[in-house]
Amino acid sequence: MNWHPPVPSRVTDPAGKQWLVSRAWPGISAGRYVLEVQSPDHPGVLGGFFREGRFVPVDADDSKLPALARESSKGETVVHRAHKRAVLRAGDTYIKVFRPEQAPGATTNHVLATAPLAGGSFRTPVMTAARPDVLVFSRVAGRSYYELGQDKTTVTDNFFAGMWADWSRAWTETVARASGSAFRGSLEQLPLRDAEEELAKVRRWMDRWLLHSEGIPEAAQGRAALMAQVDAVTARLLAGPHDPLGWAHGDLHDKQILGTDNAGAPGLLDFDEACRAEAALDLANLDVHLELRRRQNLLTAQRFAIAHASIVSAASRLHVSPERFEAYAASARLRLACIYSFRPPWGSWAVRYLTSMDLVSPELRRSPERRAPGREPVPLLSTEQSLT
Repeated sequence: MNWHPPVPSRVTDPAGKQWLVSRAWPGISAGRYVLEVQSPDHPGVLGGFFREGRFVPVDADDSKLPALARESSKGETVVHRAHKRAVLRAGDTYIKVFRPEQAPGATTNHVLATAPLAGGSFRTPVMTAARPDVLVFSRVAGRSYYELGQDKTTVTDNFFAGMWADWSRAWTETVARASGSAFRGSLEQLPLRDAEEELAKVRRWMDRWLLHSEGIPEAAQGRAALMAQVDAVTARLLAGPHDPLGWAHGDLHDKQILGTDNAGAPGLLDFDEACRAEAALDLANLDVHLELRRRQNLLTAQRFAIAHASIVSAASRLHVSPERFEAYAASARLRLACIYSFRPPWGSWAVRYLTSMDLVSPELRRSPERRAPGREPVPLLSTEQSLT
């Protein structure tokens, strides 16, 4: 049995227009979902809700994001998680829209997190305006590493290796500098995200999955597997000793890193989740996202190996212990399996992954393509196990 949350790949609005579902999140009630949709004849994206088999779109008149109506005429909506947040692209700027009074926290995090990066190894957005529910940032030139990894026409494997080497050097320099004594005051003001907080984040996703699958016989296997996996993640995250806490991005993945067609400092985006954490939090999260791209056939085996080697290099230079890297990697795998089970077309795969995954990943330790710092090499999943 392979039940997964029944989010359709396409929905029809009350006017009869069909939309492609690009992203989805679980709602607060079973059977209800938050959707982000798109259409070839509609610029940007549109948020909405899927309830009892009906799609209810939420346009710029989002009641929980009153600033969106005011800002929507300035650009194209590129992110809209209905009732939660939105992002608009307006010329050379990006406009982030929050719920009322939530922007100040993001403002503080951005200022604290980017202070050590000024004049450093990364190019970062400059905040040009801040209001209680809106932040405006300058655009950072380049394409995401996510996009560059899929470009086989203009991006060679050698160039790909060079850009990941640039990131690895920049990352280790940044973490070391930002976690040093000169920025101790800023660091101590960032939110704490230790192993217990990471575990709480995973458990929130578990609770959402259990809510939406409650009382469904076909979901019994998935529910049992999820609870077993959470127990395994708990044991690994809480086991000691832990690595020291330092500066962390908090949401590091390949869509947050930018490169250009020429060599140079990479860009780094979105510091809303910046925090104090073990270095393994960011590095493992990035590595597991790349595992996901490989499983989605969005990265070749060669490019995955290149990127993974750069992450391992950064982890080694930052003295990340293999046990903490693997603990946070297990947590990220479980979290992503839960998230993607709500997103077409990956729902069926994600639940298969959830019910069969070994968070210690012994099945991955037979090839030189993947390894944690200090561990024997471990490989990718086979093509048959990919996200196709």
